[in-house]
Amino acid sequence: MRIVIVEDEVKIREGIAKMIETQTEHVVQGEAVNGEEGLEMILRFKPDLVITDVRMPKMDGLEMVKTLYERKVPLHAVILSGYSEFEYAQKAIRYGVDEYLLKPLDIDDVRKMLGQVEKKIQREQMTNGTPGMYVRSLMLGKEEDVEKNSSILKDIYGFPPEGEYMLFAGYLGSAGSSFRDEMEHIVEELKEKYEECKVYYIYLENAQKGYLLGCGEKNGQMQSFEKSVYNRLILKYRDAPEKAIWTRKQFHMPEQIQSTARELDGVLQYALVLTPAGWLDARQVQEYCPKPFAAPVSIYNQIRNAVCQDNMQKLEKGIRDFLVYMANGHFEIGEIRKAFIKYYYLVGDTVQEIDHARYQHLKSKNLLRNMESAVTWHELERACMDVFSAIASQPSKREDISNYVIKRAINYIREHYQEGLTQEEVAAVLEITPEYLSTLFNREMGINFSVFLKQFRISHAKRMLKGTDKKVYEIANAVGYSDPKYFQRVFKEVVGVSPGEYRQMK
Repeated sequence: MRIVIVEDEVKIREGIAKMIETQTEHVVQGEAVNGEEGLEMILRFKPDLVITDVRMPKMDGLEMVKTLYERKVPLHAVILSGYSEFEYAQKAIRYGVDEYLLKPLDIDDVRKMLGQVEKKIQREQMTNGTPGMYVRSLMLGKEEDVEKNSSILKDIYGFPPEGEYMLFAGYLGSAGSSFRDEMEHIVEELKEKYEECKVYYIYLENAQKGYLLGCGEKNGQMQSFEKSVYNRLILKYRDAPEKAIWTRKQFHMPEQIQSTARELDGVLQYALVLTPAGWLDARQVQEYCPKPFAAPVSIYNQIRNAVCQDNMQKLEKGIRDFLVYMANGHFEIGEIRKAFIKYYYLVGDTVQEIDHARYQHLKSKNLLRNMESAVTWHELERACMDVFSAIASQPSKREDISNYVIKRAINYIREHYQEGLTQEEVAAVLEITPEYLSTLFNREMGINFSVFLKQFRISHAKRMLKGTDKKVYEIANAVGYSDPKYFQRVFKEVVGVSPGEYRQMK
């Protein structure tokens, strides 16, 4: 399940998130400090479950749940409350709240609650009637069960062994929050209009994907069915700013349902680079010819320098230049995603080195996960700009580094750390004495020059150990250590394990 936590007490909020992330397989999609922020996050991320406190500033949990209920936003909610607030919290039952948990929380209670909500969601996802359960199992189950499930659908439920089948697959995460409810009405309309056909709809919460299956005898009815689906899913939302992306394929046997679903999933991946006015189909995918990817090194440097200088205007320009470059590049999907992930780590690692509080704020937003799971370009672009917003909205602690000399020193280290850099060399470049540079470093950074340089180099070495296949001696040389043995000794001193052991760690 995808979960949003709304809680104004930092320790409780972070504790629940850590409990869920480390002790279950569920995903904490976002954390909010009050109902107002939570409402915005829920409408945007469309989580499966909301865990919310009752009493909070600006908008409390009860008011937030009520607002979501009145807006007909489909979700599951769990209320957190103290014993004295429990009676007040029970008022939320009229708004469809699933569970109440009393503070302090116990991991077993949390696990039990998550299990109950998950089972409820699974029941809701099941299409009405036993045939729908077998359609779902056939589509999403094991490949070795295809023949068995197909036989049940044909022999018991009258699915034609050779007929007209059409599967529609859509990504609904890019549509408005009310679209999931509208889909249920659309499916009912299709069932009424095509009584002779079998119509089943399956929605996958975690992936935010919908599958609509229509099938009947070979009488040409699927052509009319496809047109009706087009009118309801494509034409009706043609001018909407937020709309689902749909693809479809016709086939002839129930045994082909699973392979067709997987084929359509592959087509939907191209929603990242293609923006069709109608169906997204295999022909468009085949005609997409990606160009060789070239990393925008100068733009990456522009972004990194802007972060170092704490220049938000320059940073925003660098990020927008990056987006334009990637949007116009016509690159392969995998390369696009890698470039965005590199951008995230570039910003995150740079911020971590110079402003730990701001880095923690960025990390708490779970923006990397949103970037990795983005299906459309709009989602990827928004996740990219969210990184900027997270940094710009957090007051910089680098105001303490007021001395311009130190800023210049850090920038010089960043550009020359691979070399055999010394305090004397940096001082000479800055035209000050080494002693004065040492004094400034201790006063402004809280650590001396050599410790800062060592931590900086080891930080880059860690990334290379995890992200490349380079030998240890090559990495040592790349981060400014000519003696591999000395590098290994320094690495273990800072990290606690040897470079080889660190590389093996998950």
